[in-house]
Parts: sequence; structure tokens; C-alpha cells
Amino acid sequence: MAITERERAEQLLIDARWQGSPTCPVCGSVRCSDQSVGAGAKWSIWRCGDCRRRFTVTSSTAIHSTKLSPSAWVAVAELQDPSASSVAEEIGVSRVTARKIAALLGPVKSRSTEQRLRHLLCNGPQPHPTRDPWQIEPLPATLRATDSPLPTLSHGSKSVLNALRARPFGATAAKIAQLAGVSYSQTLRCIAALEQRGWVESTKSTIQHGYELRQATVWSLSWSDGCMEVLSFLRDVPTQRPIETDDEVPQRFWRSFWSGASADTLRISQHGLHIAETLVGGRDPCARAWALSALPTGVLQECRALRGFDTGLRAELLDGEIARRAVAP
Repeated sequence: MAITERERAEQLLIDARWQGSPTCPVCGSVRCSDQSVGAGAKWSIWRCGDCRRRFTVTSSTAIHSTKLSPSAWVAVAELQDPSASSVAEEIGVSRVTARKIAALLGPVKSRSTEQRLRHLLCNGPQPHPTRDPWQIEPLPATLRATDSPLPTLSHGSKSVLNALRARPFGATAAKIAQLAGVSYSQTLRCIAALEQRGWVESTKSTIQHGYELRQATVWSLSWSDGCMEVLSFLRDVPTQRPIETDDEVPQRFWRSFWSGASADTLRISQHGLHIAETLVGGRDPCARAWALSALPTGVLQECRALRGFDTGLRAELLDGEIARRAVAP
């Protein structure tokens, strides 16, 4: 199938910027797919497989968001003398636009079309600051900034690595997403990319989830040479702590629930009596202290009326807490 004039011109631009292989201008990934819709599109659009950004060959360049076609830019680069008058005559633009284009090509001394296109595609604004917020600063004397593998990683991958460093014995993908502060689907994509590099690995493990045991895939750092190298460049950022609401049972007490609903689904407003009966009557003194201080007074009074809580130490603890709240301001 013969290529069109537009496709030929755009291929010249792609060769000038990327040597034929589209590369994400944000994270530097080469895992990009063509997302162009319709045969009448003026520019081809790609989507990065790592950071999921959409871009064209002109993104983050001096001709970013241009309204001219690829054929027009190639025609300008092929002019012997790209002055304002010749540019306006060649591609049919206004004098103002022609002067702007001539100013862009002014510093280029070479008459080579490829050199002119490369100049147009390499002098644009950077999408992000040159300083990577994940890059440690200053670098150790034994490391050079040019050797850092961080520029080839997306922000999500760096967040996942940082989260796994905080969990040396591994964590599930859901836990990693919570610690890294990214979505679950993005976490899975980042883990797949890091596993392909050999920096993370997975194992099947049995973990305790509340009162029951579950089979889960646990991800951890591989601690290979490549993994240790990237960690030496990665800034250590404190991970996000799990968010607990006032209506939930803290995760550290989930193990006390051995029957009934799973502890992660329990709510004080709906299951207050069950929570009080389990924790106040349990063996964990920390869980008992939390229940006495956190549960509503009405729930404690209901628990006090239950069999097994009407005598002995349990009754004394409940009576003491109810009396304390009665006199508290």
C-alpha cells in the first residue's frame, strides 16, 4: 500500500527526532502504541505503555501544538533560503507566521533538511523540571548523574519501588498501591514493567487477613545488582500510612475476630455490640483498652447486660468506663 505525502513527511520528522522509533517525551519509554483515529488525522498520536501519556512527534518541541501539517514543515526545511517571504510563498501562511518560522530556522547554518528538522524538534520546552523530585541530591561521589536509571522510569514505577523498599518482606499489589499513592491498575502496570527489568519478584504466600488466612501474591524487591543500583539513586520518601476512619476497627485488632463478618467490613455504627463483645471479652489488653475508649456509651451499656459481662473483671471495666463518661465534662 503506497504511503501518502503526509505519511512520508511525518516519517521524516520521526526519523529526525527518534531515529524511527517513537519514544515518550515524558518518561522515555519506547513501549508506545499508535492511537491515531481516522485516515484524515493531520498528525499521528501515540500513547505510552508506561505512563499512559498521549503525544505526537511535535510534543515538547519548538513546534508543539502546531496547526501546520507535516508536509508544510518538511517543505519549509527543504527551502534553500528559509526567509519570511519564501516561507509565506511556499506554504501559504501569513507574514506574521512566516516571520516566526523563519526565526526558528535562523540559527541553523546547515542547509540539510534533516538538521533543520532536528533543530525544530529538539529546542522546545521540557514537560517537567530537569531536576527529578525522586533523584537524591547531592549524589554520592562514586555515582554520576549521567548513570542514573531513573529518567527511564515513570513516576508510578518510582513510587512502587519506594513503597517496596519500605516493605522488605513484600506486600500485595493492593497494599503497594495504598503505600505508593497510585491506583491499583497503574500499580499492576508498574509492577509488570519492573518485573521485566528483573527488579521485583513475586511469591505465592499465605497471609492473615483479619480473622482468616488467604492465599495471595506477594511482591518484593529482587535485590539484584540492577535493583540495588536504581535504589541508590532513588530518594527515600515516606510512604502513606493506611487511612482509618472513626467508624472502623483498626487493622492491628483484626486478628481478634475469629467468627462472623470479616473485620475489614465491620463498622462501629452497625456492629458495635459484636465489636465490644469480641474485644472487651478478648485476651488482647490493647484491643480491650481501645474498645472501652472508642465505642459509644450505649454500646458499652448493651455489652454490660450480656451474659458473661455482668460479673467479674469485665463488668468492673465496663462500669468504670461508663461512670467515667457520666462525670466527664
